[in-house]
Order: sequence, then C-alpha cells, then structure tokens
Amino acid sequence: MTPGQRDYAVRCTACAATATYPAYRCAGCGAPLVLDLAALAPGQHRPGAGIGVWRYAGMLPRTGHAVSLGEGGTALVPLSLGPSTVYAKLESLNPSLSFKDRAMALAASAALDLGIEGLVLASSGNAAVSAATYAAAAGLRCRIFCATGSGAWAKLDVARAHGADVEVVEGHYSDAYRHATTAEQAGWLNVTTTYRNPLLAEAYRPLAAELVEQLGGAPDVVVVPIGAGPLLHGVLRGFQDLYAAGATTSIPRMAGVQAAACAPLARAWRSADWRAALSRPVDVAPTAAAAIADALHGYADEGLLTLCAVRDSGGEIVAVDEAAITAAQHELAHRGLLVEPAAATALAALATPAVAALTGADPAARVVLLLTGHGAKEPHRAGE
Repeated sequence: MTPGQRDYAVRCTACAATATYPAYRCAGCGAPLVLDLAALAPGQHRPGAGIGVWRYAGMLPRTGHAVSLGEGGTALVPLSLGPSTVYAKLESLNPSLSFKDRAMALAASAALDLGIEGLVLASSGNAAVSAATYAAAAGLRCRIFCATGSGAWAKLDVARAHGADVEVVEGHYSDAYRHATTAEQAGWLNVTTTYRNPLLAEAYRPLAAELVEQLGGAPDVVVVPIGAGPLLHGVLRGFQDLYAAGATTSIPRMAGVQAAACAPLARAWRSADWRAALSRPVDVAPTAAAAIADALHGYADEGLLTLCAVRDSGGEIVAVDEAAITAAQHELAHRGLLVEPAAATALAALATPAVAALTGADPAARVVLLLTGHGAKEPHRAGE
C-alpha cells in the first residue's frame, strides 16, 4: 500500500499562526486549526495501486503507514427522483458501515507514524464503531466517550466487540466532546470527527475523485448530512484540488442538511452574523437523526469552517423535520437502500425549496446524495 504523499502545514484559521501536528487548537488564540496541503503535482490526483483511501494516496496528507480495510470506492447508484438526475453515493457500505472509515484509516495511519498508544474520541455512534474497527486493525487501543442522548447502544456494543473502552456520559454530543478533550494526553491521538483533529477532514478529499471517476466529471450538487460538517468541507476541498489540476471543469455546489431538532448551522446560515448566531445556545430536541445532532457547544467556531465552505461553493444549508426524515428513510428502504435516519436527511433535503433551487429543475443537472450510514446499526429506527 502507498502512504499519503502531500506535504502540509498546520495553520490557525483565525491568526494564521502555525503549529506542529498533532495539535488541536491554536496555542495563541485557541481557534481551530486546518491543514494547508501542497498543491497537487501533475497526475497526482489519479488513482494508483493502493487499496482503500490509499488508491488516491496522492490526494492525502503525507504518512508513513497506510492502514486500510478496503474503505472508499463505494457504489454510486442512480435514483429516479424529481426533474434532475439523482445519484446515491453509498458511504453506508464502508467496512464499519459509515463514511467515518475514510477518516479513521488516515487517523490510524498517523497514530502509527507517531508511535501513539491509542485513539480517543467523542462519538454519537458511527465514529465509535469506525475508530474501534481501525484501532483493532492497527493494533492500537481505543477509548470512546458517548453521550446518553445519542441512544447509540447497538453501535457501542459493536465498538466494545472490537476491544474499545467505552464510557457513557450524561447529556448530548457536546458533553462527550468535552470529556474527550480532557483525555488528550501523551500517547493518545484525539480523533473526534468534528474539526478537533485537523487531519481527519482531509481524508474525504478522495471521495471527490471517486465521484468524478464514476460520473465522468463533477456533479452539479452534492447533498451532505452535517453535524459540524467536516465531511462537506473535505469533499469540497477535493473538488477544488481536481479543478486546480484540470481534472474537472467545475466545482459542485455543496448542500448541507441538518435535523431541525438540532440545527445550529442551518440557523446561522440564515443569519447576517454567523459568529453571533453560533454563539447562541442550541436546545437539542429528540431526533431520530442523532448521528448529526451536534449543538457545537464549546466549539462553535468549528461551524464557521462549514459555513464558509458552503458559501464558497454557492450552496445551501437546510434543516428537515422528523416527518420528512422518516419518509425519506422509508423511501430509500423501499428502493433497497437501508440507511440510518441521519443519512436519509440527504434525500429529505431534495424537497426543500432552497436545495431544489440549486439545480433550477434542470433535467441535465446531476445531484449526488451522500448516504453516510447504514440502517443495520440502528435496527430499531429502521423498523419504525
């Protein structure tokens, strides 16, 4: 397997100070960090001989190891829906049944490079399963904090089966996030899949290359379920890479979707002052889409990265209610695609005027829904 090939610098999103990886916040101002990757060399975006995410190793940050269980390369299935051409990208068919596997393959590889003992993270369920899976594959320990509000009991059982230590904390995802940050210490890499670890969003760049390969070009719109939104951010960066390399002639508009029960980014998107809107507390109501119910309490600035990505792409952020989520999940199940409610929000978003307007009812427009997690890990939801 070929390890990642792009050099990078770690930069503060607020003051532009640099840091050395692993780092989770700017030491000077406390703002989130991002990676600035070297520009792609000619042909570096093309698939190579590696497996999993390493098939597009040239798009990834430089690593010495390449842990893989065959993640990525997921199917793209056409759906007969609406006036545009709609495709479902089945990220639900990754090894641990969610898109998180792309990030954890990269995280486990980086941990081995650093000689780190184990992975620690906050999770609402999918990241717990994925981190435990890839830690086991890499011979690493795994420690997970999950909040009671996630209701992810079946997922946590799977994580334990892989040997992970699981600690359940009272509250919602932001409470688990706080516990995971206190566990950042020598010998452990925090792989919480918000923007806490700036490496992880970079793992989603190859997803853009897969879509261009599968479609013969970039789609017009990509719809992404979002909590904090690093998946959307990373995919857009991948398309920007490909555009700069001349591998595609366009960059799609990115549409983020949240559950109305917990939608801080959708609320901020409609506000004139994003920072002020994100600073206001968010009440988390019960939702079937618990996998994306992230109130961003204590790390609201991370949401600005997603808002800026959507703006830069000319996209939209919407919220969908529980009835729409349930209907979308049933619709997909009746088409043979069993996904968790959080993933079904991508289909529900198509019915919103804001997302529909992104294609202008153009029958030639191509829309991709990222179906992020499988329904098999939430059987109680799938049968409701």
